[in-house]
Amino acid sequence: MANENRVSLADAIAALRSEIRIAAARAQSLPESERYKITEAQIELTVVAEDSADGSAEVGWWILKAKAGVAAKDSITHKVCLKIGLGDVEVGSAQDTE
Repeated sequence: MANENRVSLADAIAALRSEIRIAAARAQSLPESERYKITEAQIELTVVAEDSADGSAEVGWWILKAKAGVAAKDSITHKVCLKIGLGDVEVGSAQDTE
């Protein structure tokens, strides 16, 4: 499977953390009435376990990008649900959240 069709599980989790940090930073400029707190993020991913190419005993976990559907037909996929504790992060929205 080509690397451009997949993202490592570690990179996907890091990207989620980054997006949460960006949302929290943006919330600081919003009025308090447009902010809300999140304490947990949950993400469900479809992943593929794949032996390393160099023959070592390591297994890599990859998330297939949407356009990789054809490649996924040749792989056994697994659903992984992760809950990430965030503490008490304040994010916001200009839209009514109630």
